[in-house]
Amino acid sequence: MGGERAVLSYTTLAGPRASTRAASRLGVIGDYAVDLAILWAGYFIATYWRRTLPFGRFVGEHYRWYDPAAYGMLAAALAVAGLLLVLPGEERLASAARRFWTPVFGAALALGGLTLLVPQQSGWQKGYFAAIDLLLVLLIRPLPRRAADVDEGQPFGVYLARLWANRSLLRIWVQYNVQSRYAQAILGILWIILLPLSTAIIMSVVFSQIMRVSVGDVPFIAFFLAGLVPWGLFNQAISSGMRSILGAMGLINQIYFPREIIVLSALGEALVDTTFMFVAMLAIDAIVGIWPNPLYLALPLLLAIEVAFSLGLMLLVSWLSVLVRDVPQLVSVLLQLVFYLCPIIYPASIVPERYRFLFALNPLAVLIDAFRAVLVYDRAPVWSSLVYPAALAAGLLACGYRLFKANEDIFADLA
Repeated sequence: MGGERAVLSYTTLAGPRASTRAASRLGVIGDYAVDLAILWAGYFIATYWRRTLPFGRFVGEHYRWYDPAAYGMLAAALAVAGLLLVLPGEERLASAARRFWTPVFGAALALGGLTLLVPQQSGWQKGYFAAIDLLLVLLIRPLPRRAADVDEGQPFGVYLARLWANRSLLRIWVQYNVQSRYAQAILGILWIILLPLSTAIIMSVVFSQIMRVSVGDVPFIAFFLAGLVPWGLFNQAISSGMRSILGAMGLINQIYFPREIIVLSALGEALVDTTFMFVAMLAIDAIVGIWPNPLYLALPLLLAIEVAFSLGLMLLVSWLSVLVRDVPQLVSVLLQLVFYLCPIIYPASIVPERYRFLFALNPLAVLIDAFRAVLVYDRAPVWSSLVYPAALAAGLLACGYRLFKANEDIFADLA
């Protein structure tokens, strides 16, 4: 990999394991907070989906969508589940099995409580809650191999401390790769914006002048670029991330450093390219009469969700590519499919009503619509719709990082 020349010797930082009773209590409180966030997010997403997805009968005008008491009931159900699973003994409290089954048991108790507290809520909404809650639990709280398993490996805090100690390596790596990519090119970094910009111009001519796709009262090129920029970040991050470990096998066999730096450097390169493309988009928008607005303050939040979502997938596909060498080809095909399943070159309004639910289930489509609402249409995104991609991004990031760190020791053996 090109970054091998930039690698220096760095010492690692290992934090001590928390062993005091106070730290143990904080750990229990932290576990409860994470599990409660899972249940609350699951219920909120289920409520939003019941309102937007075209399944089930019409529930009437007096249907209780958001019930504040339901969130209190979810907290109580989780506390009861935690106490019941702690009763067998202190060893059970610290087990990986307890961490998995507490939110699952809490969700089961919550479903019973919802039936009693809000009996008019539909079965579809309860089914959505069960499905999304189980998905988040599987991502954030992995199912142990045996009921008595205890957590193996080091806490995330130790991994993050080591990563922070090697932050200079990440900066050097990203800087070197970005500069070396265009070192011998006449136009240099201008290629970062020229390639996607040429695509945007061609697409704009085809879809606005030939196919006559209506996107409202905004120029098609502004409409297209508002979807192309966030898509470009995701596409480049996944495409480069899935080959990042394979491309650095020579370096991995020679020196130790946090392996996730390789994946993070690919994400850093994608962010640099996106920054240049974003500036070019602003210039083109100004030419066609679209100017920045106060809602741009929401862009960092949207970007944070997309970065977390992309990084979680990058960590997953990067180590899977080491185990199964067919993964890069499969992911490339899937990326082409996802491109057309997102409203990038067309507005969601032209899709038949019976198929629009696919956009609500596609977190990337939700994010692209939110970006476009801010950048082009000068309106705030639908905040309630962002809970789903945010929760899924958090789950994928936790799952991807955990699996990556659990398998990084075998990378050199599979070279």
